[in-house]
Amino acid sequence: MNLIEEITKNSIKKKEKIKKNKGVLNKRYFCAEELAKGGLSTIYKGIDIYSEYFGKDSNIVIKIPSDELLKKDDICAFTYAEYNFLRRLNHDNIVKVLDFGIDRKTDIPYLVLEYINGMLLSEIPLERMSLSVKNQVFKSLHNTLKYVHSKNIIHADITPINIILNDANSPIIFDFGISQSVEEESFTLEYKKVKAFNPKYSAPELIQDIESKPTMYSDIFSFACVMYELYSNKQLFKESSLELLENPIKMRDLSQVPLSLKRWFKYALNAIPEKRYLKRHYKI
Repeated sequence: MNLIEEITKNSIKKKEKIKKNKGVLNKRYFCAEELAKGGLSTIYKGIDIYSEYFGKDSNIVIKIPSDELLKKDDICAFTYAEYNFLRRLNHDNIVKVLDFGIDRKTDIPYLVLEYINGMLLSEIPLERMSLSVKNQVFKSLHNTLKYVHSKNIIHADITPINIILNDANSPIIFDFGISQSVEEESFTLEYKKVKAFNPKYSAPELIQDIESKPTMYSDIFSFACVMYELYSNKQLFKESSLELLENPIKMRDLSQVPLSLKRWFKYALNAIPEKRYLKRHYKI
């Protein structure tokens, strides 16, 4: 009996949850129950055969591109690009990538990431979150975004569904699937065509101009939208950030924001990218 057969036989309960259509990826990783599904990918609780064999918990998730994206010829390169971004980043508030592979039988590319106990920011009742926790989330995300930008990487999709609050109330940013590199050309998804961006959190210039690309300025805008929602217990825009063009942010709109941060929000939520002032953003 080989290793795979032995693990499968001795893990009947886990075996029942294995996604048969995905099978065993490269004779090592099982895709167990589905944890989350979006337009670009599906996240499964993972089982690492090696870890199981040696009596260790796997504590991993496996990220596989959606069926729509798997039809693209260059999806393997896209998936590797996310792996490469995450491999360049080493920060407590960023999910850690453990492996990348392309299954030999199915040609399905996949990422292996650490499993994080916690809840998506989008699923947490914000009115129950204390002000001290919200302030800590702001500080942590602010420093994390500063770190990401220092590595010349643009996340490009900062939203509540891409942030997990772990058991210690520390925010973890994940999903670098449509991220961009400032320094070099990289394989990136045309996220407007696959509807990967959320108009309520994307900067208005990205929605207005089909040729525009995410920048550090647009990352700051998205971060500000997320934090406005945390402090105010409601989303800033009803449909999209284009509403800002007719109704610019005023100080009275920031009544729920801490006094020390009001001016920062006023700059960060400006409809004109250059007026978001990167230097001012990083001095907080």
